[in-house]
Amino acid sequence: MQTPLEQAHARLSSLIEINQLLMGTVEPDELLEVILGAAIRLFAVEGCSIGLIDEAAQQVAFTTMAGKAKVSEFRIALGQGIAGWVARTGETVLSNDVSQDPRFFSGVDKQTGFRTQSILCAPLKQRDQIIGVIEALNTTNPEGFTPADLQLLMAFGGLAATSLTRARTFVSVRNASAALEETIQGRYRLVIGSSVAMQEVVRVARTAAATPSTVLLLGESGTGKEVVARSIHRWSPRAEHPFVAVNCTALTPELLESELFGHEKGAFTGAVAQKKGKFELADSGTIFLDEIGDLAPHLQAKLLRVLQEREFQRVGGVKDIHADVRILAATNRDLRQAMQKGAFREDLYYRLNVVAVTLPSLRDRSEDIPTLVQHFVEHYCREMNRTPLQVESAALERLRAYAWPGNVRELQNAIERAIVLSQGPAIILDDLPLEVRKHPLNQADAGGLLTTLDDALPLAEAIDAFTRVKVRRTLEAAGGNQTEAAKHLGLPQSNLSRLMKRLGLR
Repeated sequence: MQTPLEQAHARLSSLIEINQLLMGTVEPDELLEVILGAAIRLFAVEGCSIGLIDEAAQQVAFTTMAGKAKVSEFRIALGQGIAGWVARTGETVLSNDVSQDPRFFSGVDKQTGFRTQSILCAPLKQRDQIIGVIEALNTTNPEGFTPADLQLLMAFGGLAATSLTRARTFVSVRNASAALEETIQGRYRLVIGSSVAMQEVVRVARTAAATPSTVLLLGESGTGKEVVARSIHRWSPRAEHPFVAVNCTALTPELLESELFGHEKGAFTGAVAQKKGKFELADSGTIFLDEIGDLAPHLQAKLLRVLQEREFQRVGGVKDIHADVRILAATNRDLRQAMQKGAFREDLYYRLNVVAVTLPSLRDRSEDIPTLVQHFVEHYCREMNRTPLQVESAALERLRAYAWPGNVRELQNAIERAIVLSQGPAIILDDLPLEVRKHPLNQADAGGLLTTLDDALPLAEAIDAFTRVKVRRTLEAAGGNQTEAAKHLGLPQSNLSRLMKRLGLR
């Protein structure tokens, strides 16, 4: 017969072994089985169960039982029965005759078919938060449960709670990672297609991704330059490090300098603390500079130094900061033309243009439109909890005929709108934007495009429809270059950008 000291040593050894077993298990269902199996052996009982607290429902949910106490999931109210009382109060219970305990709830036995005689129950706590309870039922020890058993269950419960929390975190991270991967793959499908042009884009991008070289992405607005940039990052050795995207036209040159390179405390009015810039935040990863063609001259010089020396200084700073960052850049402007006008540095252009990838406009790969339409239909039907819709052949024909000056982004907006408006099992011609359904199927019919506005439209909608067509045509004529289009329309580029957003063109 073991002495109390020997019993304590044996139980401690058992806990150490159990802890090692728990540490090697991260799948929640498997972990619950491991915990319950270990508890039955450790406490020599007929059954064991774990209940986890459902805060929203204010219940304790029992999903896993071991030994003779086996049943499908059942729930009790928080505070109901011995387990509910332990879950609510955080206190432990040792009862060798539950018939004499007023907290005992016989309804549990009626659900499980298990006859409870004695019970040992302790809370599962993680950092002082109760996440559930663990029960050991019907000891086989003739002396009944002892205070030492209760202390051991409390220690065991602490190990179990830590393991369960770790498993929950693992699953949460795994699910988040899967969701992120699904989002990335969804974005990737926006530019992938069977067209020869897009297959060549992917081939060059995948090849360049394996190298540290700078990549310059060219093409009209909405062709998917950022999607390709993110794909290059995902395919590269830097995939596990940050991807940071910056739109070079979103801020004034002064604010953009601080955004890119950071600033020191007191560098300018309002700089109340030191701030790290995007280059520092993208350390070991990738930075994507969108609309690089609109970068101010002094920022072009600073970016050139980063490309040449891999160093920069914060605004107001004197210390050189090393930049281990891969640079991807994109523009819809003709940089060679900008160089000739003196608006873009020639040396910077050649530093950026190590590998150039030109994304085709959607009108130049119309064979990909059905695939993209199907992708958007599935995506938005799922998002809106709708049964997947078909696309009427007349509607698809019109979608293929339209020039799409806003490219993939505009098509995405049109399909989302169509799904919102659709009343039947399929997207029909009337569900499409006015400028799409009124667009001629051949160039011979193009002359009257702007005169076919629906007379039933309210004035405000008719003005928007006309403006949308006018902006689209101007963008087409400017090759998708917003800066050039804004000049032709007599608008500041920032106003055109806001107008395009309001009209669903970006």
